[in-house]
Amino acid sequence: MWFKTIFRRKQPTAVPSPLRPNAPSERPLFDELFLRRIERMSLQAQRTLRGNPASGEHRSQRQLPATIFSDHRPYSSGDDLRYVDWHVYARQNQVLVRLGEAEQDVHVHLLVDASQSMLLGQPPRLRLAQQLSGALGYLALAHSDRVHVVPFGPSAGRAFGPVQGKSQTVELLRFITQIKPQPTTQLTAVLQHYARAHPQGGILVICSDLLVPDGLDEALRLLSPPRWQTLVLHLLDQQDLQPELRGSLELEDSETGQRLDLTLDATTLAAYQRNLEAWRSQLARTCSRYAATYAPLMSHWPLEQQVIPYLRLRRLLW
Repeated sequence: MWFKTIFRRKQPTAVPSPLRPNAPSERPLFDELFLRRIERMSLQAQRTLRGNPASGEHRSQRQLPATIFSDHRPYSSGDDLRYVDWHVYARQNQVLVRLGEAEQDVHVHLLVDASQSMLLGQPPRLRLAQQLSGALGYLALAHSDRVHVVPFGPSAGRAFGPVQGKSQTVELLRFITQIKPQPTTQLTAVLQHYARAHPQGGILVICSDLLVPDGLDEALRLLSPPRWQTLVLHLLDQQDLQPELRGSLELEDSETGQRLDLTLDATTLAAYQRNLEAWRSQLARTCSRYAATYAPLMSHWPLEQQVIPYLRLRRLLW
């Protein structure tokens, strides 16, 4: 159906259009003070993820010898004597090792939709996707996680990472700001290939307008727990929800070039609203079916004042 594809009004070049694709902004994504303010937050990783217990700050299901403990196991040859519970040995004459929850790092995969439709909006959706991936990538680096950033269109583009540590922040932000638009999107194929290429899993964040001809079922089926924790950030523009176009128009698909002659009257717009809500509801149900978190975000929301608090409210950040 045509409502799943963004169209723009065909107008003379001299007349500005609110739906005309915008060039990517050259302004910085955010300033250093913003990064300092959000550094106290972190991504909320599920304990079922399998990371590296040698570093990181996320709690895991693994239990290792520790001074702060929650369980015991019998001593084995080679165990560190510092973790032997000598109080238990004195009372019961048993040599037991104290076990505690191991902290770990996780792999954080940030997939950024760079298709032509992401250039639409005021501001462009791609701008919000870059800000989101920059902020989430910085939080992951600040808390010793391993970060991957992958722009995609018809296929996955050149990847950044995996990298670890705050020293990689400048390179991370430079890579994100230089993401180039791609002609179309093949989201399902990209996600299926990506899931097979990264069997270890981790946190996967998809920043996209989700304007794809096929659904998310086949892709999310390969990105389900316990190996994956998937966040689908659905980027929307106010024109998507309440289009201001009226009358007889020739609309052109921003990615395929397909054209459609249409008269937008009250009846047509009412049908559009119904189809739009049905589509968004279907996306939410699909994400729920595969234990993925679905979070719609408006491209005009200020990052620090609305987007970050919304992500905290949804328990994606803490």
